[in-house]
Amino acid sequence: MKKVFVFLAVASLIVSCAVKKEIKEDQSVLNGNWELASASFSKDLAKDFKEGLPTLTFESAENLSVYGYDGCNRINGKATLKKNQEISFPADFISTMMACEKVKSDDYRKALSQATSYELKQNVLILKSDGGEMKFHKVTLNGNWYLDKIYVGKIKAADLYPYKKPFIKIDINQPVFSGNTACNAINGQLLMYQNTMKFNHITSTRMFCEGVNEKVFTDALEKVTHYKLEGTRLILLEKEKKIMELVQQYE
Repeated sequence: MKKVFVFLAVASLIVSCAVKKEIKEDQSVLNGNWELASASFSKDLAKDFKEGLPTLTFESAENLSVYGYDGCNRINGKATLKKNQEISFPADFISTMMACEKVKSDDYRKALSQATSYELKQNVLILKSDGGEMKFHKVTLNGNWYLDKIYVGKIKAADLYPYKKPFIKIDINQPVFSGNTACNAINGQLLMYQNTMKFNHITSTRMFCEGVNEKVFTDALEKVTHYKLEGTRLILLEKEKKIMELVQQYE
C-alpha cells in the first residue's frame, strides 16, 4: 500500500509540473503588439475604422493580459490559451465609453469574444470562430521594409521602381542595417533613439542596372532624421516632413 501511495504522489507531481510548463509556454506565445489586417465582418477596414485600425497587445505574467483599441475605445481584459491552439476572450471587455459613429467597434469586440482558436505563422496571427476569422499583423520594427511611397517631386515609387522594390532590413538589436536599391545590395550604420533614426555610412555593391533610380532611394535615406511606426507601415521623416513610406509584406 505504501508503494502505491508513493507512486501516485510521484505521478501527480510529474503531471502537475507538465501542466505548469505547458501553460507557461502557451501563455507567452502571442506576446506583443498586433494590428488588424482583415476580418470576415468587414469588406473595407479603412472605411469601417476611420479613427484607426483595431489593435491587440498580449502580455503574459501569471495570467494573459490583453488590451488594445477597438477602433473607437481602449479595451482590456484577460485571455486564456489552452491546448490544441484554443483561445478564449472575455465576453465583455473593460472599455472606455466614447461614442463613435459608423465604426464597427462592436463587431470587432464581438468577434474577439467568439474566437475559439488561433493560428500563428511568423508575424501573422489568425483568430478563428464559427462566424469567421480575423487576421492580425505583428507590429515590430524588425524585418524587411519595402518602399511603398517616396516624396521626391511628383514621381511615384511605382514609376521609379517598376520591376523591383528597394527595401531595408532592420534588427533593433544591431547598430547596422542592410537592404537593396532594386539593383545593388546596401548596408550601413543605423542609429536609433526614441523616435529618431539616422542612416549613416551607406555603402553599395557596384552592379549596373539600366533605368533603376538607385540614388533617389539612397539620397532619401541619408536625409532621414525621425520615424513613425504605424502597424505594418514605417514612415521615415526629415524632422516633420515625410521622406518615404515602407511596408512589411506577409503571406
